[in-house]
Amino acid sequence: MAEESVKNPLPACPATPNCVRTTENFKHGIEQVFASLIQLLEQQAHSFEVTDPKRIQIHAVYRIPVFGFKDDVDIILEEAEDGSSSILYIRSASRLGAYDLGVNKRRVKRLVSELHERL
Repeated sequence: MAEESVKNPLPACPATPNCVRTTENFKHGIEQVFASLIQLLEQQAHSFEVTDPKRIQIHAVYRIPVFGFKDDVDIILEEAEDGSSSILYIRSASRLGAYDLGVNKRRVKRLVSELHERL
């Protein structure tokens, strides 16, 4: 995963360790990345919705199985300037508490890794 980018349009994470925000580049077109991303969200997220189909902006909710806590995952997918690759901006944050035992970081890392594997 890339380091946090100043160009990332998602809100910055607070100083607490229960949030992660990153940017990832894909050498695939936006349609292909979007289709694979939707498949992954259908399998993993408790719920999700495409909040802005023109920009491809997605909000997903993940529920922690044992306690039922909810985490919010926000994604923006944009076409890169070259037109043949894509940029994924992702932010995952816990709704409650200051600590998440690394859940959000692992979730983002797994989602990005599985997306690369599918492509």
